[in-house]
Amino acid sequence: MKKLLTIILSLTISLGFSQTKEQLIESIIKVNRVDSDCVGMGCSESEQYKNFQKLKSQISDKELTELSKHENPTIRTYASIELIQSNKGNVPELLSAELKKNEMVETFEGCLMGIDPVSSIIYHEYWNKIRIEASNKGNNYERELAMKKKLESDFVMEKLDSIIIYSNKEVYWLLYSRTFENRKHKDNYLSRIEELAFNNNNSYAFEYLKKYYPSEYSKKLENYLTVDFLKAKFQTKNDLYYLHSFIELLLESKNANYKKIAIDKLTNDDFWKQESGWFSTTLKKHGIEI
Repeated sequence: MKKLLTIILSLTISLGFSQTKEQLIESIIKVNRVDSDCVGMGCSESEQYKNFQKLKSQISDKELTELSKHENPTIRTYASIELIQSNKGNVPELLSAELKKNEMVETFEGCLMGIDPVSSIIYHEYWNKIRIEASNKGNNYERELAMKKKLESDFVMEKLDSIIIYSNKEVYWLLYSRTFENRKHKDNYLSRIEELAFNNNNSYAFEYLKKYYPSEYSKKLENYLTVDFLKAKFQTKNDLYYLHSFIELLLESKNANYKKIAIDKLTNDDFWKQESGWFSTTLKKHGIEI
């Protein structure tokens, strides 16, 4: 009987008959991938994307919000994207919830397939949305300036960055990069940014302090690079990006002692060899081989 029902459901779908909300959700979960509206060589809409569009047309705003809390990360991601694009969702709440869950989802956009944190997708959906909205007039320079100003001044974006800075979870490295590039943050954030830079070896927080508070933090920055950096433990995927950023900073300073510190660190720490090609390319730019 169960097999017969499955066959009937498959025939219903293949013949183009209307599917219920429950059937559409099941179909999306079965593929379990977030497809954009442009996938593959022909940049076409996939069945996965179309199924969510059908689902979206059948549900209320309340049901859409409930789907953003669904146990399946693909369903949550599609629902969250729609809530952001339609200005119907509380983006800080969506981001906070996903940072707590700390789940990944398979993605397909253009010809690229990958696995991304749901929190990063939500953050970048809003980040891109306000940039695009701000860049609809003027030449390239004017558009770039408009996007930069929007990222600096947008209240929701500021809230998202605050959530990233104060998160107790390990946040995807790219979100830290965006957060510390977007603007100069409030001075009362400094103690937390110090913690990220000097205790958590977060290179993006470190470079933020170096950029905006060079004199105030000169001794701490110098002490970290000459003493603490050599003892620091880099052990996670995020840490690879932090380590690479610190190595670049040391090598690009033109300081002979800093160059020696970079070489000593990589000589005595094999962790970077997980991405040896990336690090070796950087070292070769500065005439170094390890």
